[in-house]
Amino acid sequence: MKLFLKLFLLLIVFTGISNAQNIVPISDLKNNDGNGVPIDTGKVFKVTGIVTSSNQFGNNGPGSVQDLTGAISIFGSAFANPVKIGDSVIVSGTLTHFRGLTQFDANRAGFSLQIISSNKTVEPQVITIAQINSQQWNGFEEFESELIRINNVQISGSGNFAGGTNYTITDPTGSAEMRIDNDVTTIIGTPIPSGKVDIIGILGQFKFAAPFNSGYQIMPRFILDIVDDGKPVILSPIIAANVDTSSFSVFFNTARNGNSKVKYGKTTSLELDSVVVNDDTTSHRVDISGLQPATQYYFKVFSTNSVGTSESQLKSVSTSSADTTLGEMNVYFNFSVDNSVALPGNEAIGNVDLKTKLLERINKAKYSIDLALYSFFGMNDVADALIIARDRGVKVRVVYDSRTTQNSMQQLINAGIKISKRPSFLNGIMHNKFIIFDARDSVDFNDWVWTGSWNVTSAEATWKNSAIEINDPTIAKAYQTEFEEMWGSSTDTPNSSLAKFGFQKSDNTPHSFIIGKRPVQLYFSPSDGTSAKIVNEINNADFSIYMALLVLTRDEIRDAIINASGRGITDVRAVINDVSTSGSDFNTLKNVFPEFWENTGNVLHHKYGIVDASYLSNDPVVIVGSHNWSSSAENNNDENTLIIHDKLIANQYLQEFKKRYNEAGGTATFFIPTGIDEKRITNFNYKLFQNYPNPFNPVTTIKFEVPYAQKVQLKIYDLLGREVATLVNDVIPAGVMAVDFNASNLASGMYIYTIKADKFITSKKLILLK
Repeated sequence: MKLFLKLFLLLIVFTGISNAQNIVPISDLKNNDGNGVPIDTGKVFKVTGIVTSSNQFGNNGPGSVQDLTGAISIFGSAFANPVKIGDSVIVSGTLTHFRGLTQFDANRAGFSLQIISSNKTVEPQVITIAQINSQQWNGFEEFESELIRINNVQISGSGNFAGGTNYTITDPTGSAEMRIDNDVTTIIGTPIPSGKVDIIGILGQFKFAAPFNSGYQIMPRFILDIVDDGKPVILSPIIAANVDTSSFSVFFNTARNGNSKVKYGKTTSLELDSVVVNDDTTSHRVDISGLQPATQYYFKVFSTNSVGTSESQLKSVSTSSADTTLGEMNVYFNFSVDNSVALPGNEAIGNVDLKTKLLERINKAKYSIDLALYSFFGMNDVADALIIARDRGVKVRVVYDSRTTQNSMQQLINAGIKISKRPSFLNGIMHNKFIIFDARDSVDFNDWVWTGSWNVTSAEATWKNSAIEINDPTIAKAYQTEFEEMWGSSTDTPNSSLAKFGFQKSDNTPHSFIIGKRPVQLYFSPSDGTSAKIVNEINNADFSIYMALLVLTRDEIRDAIINASGRGITDVRAVINDVSTSGSDFNTLKNVFPEFWENTGNVLHHKYGIVDASYLSNDPVVIVGSHNWSSSAENNNDENTLIIHDKLIANQYLQEFKKRYNEAGGTATFFIPTGIDEKRITNFNYKLFQNYPNPFNPVTTIKFEVPYAQKVQLKIYDLLGREVATLVNDVIPAGVMAVDFNASNLASGMYIYTIKADKFITSKKLILLK
C-alpha cells in the first residue's frame, strides 16, 4: 500500500499538479456491491490521470482516464472531444453506472475538466483472458476501463471487420469478446487476421441487467491496436478512382511503411498483370492502364517491407463504357416538386405514377429482368407484365424477403417464376427495391437499373417516394453481382445452399463508376460499410446539407452533421418522418440546426441526402437508395446506396426537397445558379420574378436575379405602403435567389413586394387568400 501511495504522489508530480487535496485514486471508485454496481454511485469525485481513449468510440466516447491504481470511463462529448490520447488531466464528476460500466457522466451538471499537459504514455497492462473473466465484479473490479493487451489471440470470423460487431477471441487461457465500435473506421472494412495476433484496447463492459457479472469486451481504438508481426498492414478504405474507359488508379494506406503493388485480372485469379511502385511509404498510389472499356476487373493490393507482405481482400472495379450515348439517368418523384429552384431546362418530374414508369421499362425488356424486392403486393398488373415478359422469352429471376409471401409475389410463383427467399433465421430484412434490365445479354446499350425508396406495392400509393433509373452496363453488372450473391448462382435456377444474405455477404462489387461523365459510387449493405460512406460525403460538404429521410438513428451520421457546424456550415436542413422512433437523433440535431422539421401529412419514405446542391463548382452530391440511415440498414439488412456526383441530379432532388421542406413548415432562402457553365455569371441580369404560387396560403416563393455580388433588399408592403416583412437585407452573390415568404400572420389581401439592388428598383403584386 505504501508503494501505491508513493507511485500516486509521483503521478501528481509527473502531471504538474501542486494541489491534490481533493483528488482520490481511481481505485477508490472501483468497489461494487453484490449486483456489480459501484457503492459510491451518485457521489462527486475528483481524479487525475492520463487519457487512454478520447473520441475513438464516437464524440460521446466513452473515453477513459487511467492512473497508477486503475482506470475509469467518461461518457460525453464534454470530455471525448477536447482531449486526446496522452493528455494528463484532472477530472471531476458524478460517479454513475451504465450496463455494468462504472463511469463519470460528462453531460451532468458539475462536470469539470482540466488539461495539464500532453504527450504522456501509458503502456497497456498485459493480461490473459482468464484474468478478465475471473476479476471481482462484486468487489474491487480491477481491469475495467483499463488499457490492456492480450497476446497470442485468435479472432473468430472471416472476411472484413464490421462496425458495431462483437467477435469471439481466444487465447490459451479462455475466450472473451472483442467489440469493433461503429466509430473505429480504421478497423472497419479491414481483413480479419487469419493467424494469431496481439490485441490492445480498453476493457469495457455491457450487460443489460444485474447482476453485472459478465459482458466484458476489449475494444481496440484503431488498427494499430491489432498487432501483428510488423508487416505494413493495409488499412481501409481501398479506393479505385480516376476510372475511365482504359485505366483506373488504386489508392490505399498502410499502418507501416512498405512498397505498393496491385495485381489484377478479369477473373478472381488476377491473371493479367501486376504493377509495382517501389517507394517506401504509408500512402500508396498505383496506376493501372491498357484496359478494355465497360469491363469488370478484380484486384488485390499488396505492400511489402523488411518483415513481410500484407495483402488486401479481393476488390473489383469497372472501367467506363466507351459508348457516349449511354449514361442517361431519369429521376421520378411521385408527389409534386417545386420547380422554382430548377436550373434552366432541368425541371424535376413530379406527380409521377411510378408503377406506370416501371411497367414501361418492363415492357421494353428484351433478354432479362432481375428483381430484388422487399415488398410486392397489390400489383397484379406488374406481375402480369413480368409473366408476359417471361412468356415472350425474357429471363425473369426474383430475390425476395423472408416475409410471408404477398399476393403479387404469389402470382409470379404460381406462374412458375423462380424466387430466392431470404432465410427467416437471419436478423434483418431483404430491403432492396432494385430491378436490373437486360444486363445478362451481350449488348450494352439496353442495360438499365431501377432503384430508389419505392417498394413495388399498392400500400405506398400515398407515400412520398422517388425512383431513379440508370442506363449503363457497368453499374448494371455490379447490381447483377449483388443479385446473384443472393440468388446463389449465375444461372436461371437459384441455389439456396450458396445464396448469401445479410452478414453472410462479402464486399465483392465495384464501387466507383463514371456514368455519363458523372462520378458515381455504389455500396451494398451490410457488407460495404455504407454509413461510413455517407459520413464521408457529409464531411466533404462545403456549404449545405439537406436531407429527406424516413428515419435517422445512426449516431456517427448524427455526429458528422453536428461536426459540420464546427466547420462553419450552417445551412443544414432536414425533413424526417419518424422523429419519435427509438434512438431517433432528430431532437439532438434540431437543437443544433433549427431547420430540422418533422414530416407532416402522407408518409415520407425517402432516404436521400443532398450536399452542396447550389454550388456548382463544389461537387454537388446526392445520396439515394433503399438504405435508411439506421443501424438495421447498416448491420443487418440487404440494401443498396448510390452516391451521385452531378449538379443536374442534385438540383432535381433539391426541387423535391424544397417542396417537402415547405410542407413541413420550413421557410428559408435557396440559391439557384442560373447556368451550368460558371462563365455565364457575367450574363446574369437584374430580374424580379412573379411569386409562385399566386394566389397563395400561407407560403409562396419569390425569385430574383442579380448580375454580381451586392447588397439587396427585398421587402413586403401592404396597399397603404406600410412595410410588413423584410425577406432579404444582405449581400447576395451573383445568380438567382429563391426566398420563401410565410404570410401566416397577415390578413388575406393584395400585397406588394419590392426589390432594391444598386440602381435597380422594381415591384410586383402578390395575393394572399386564406
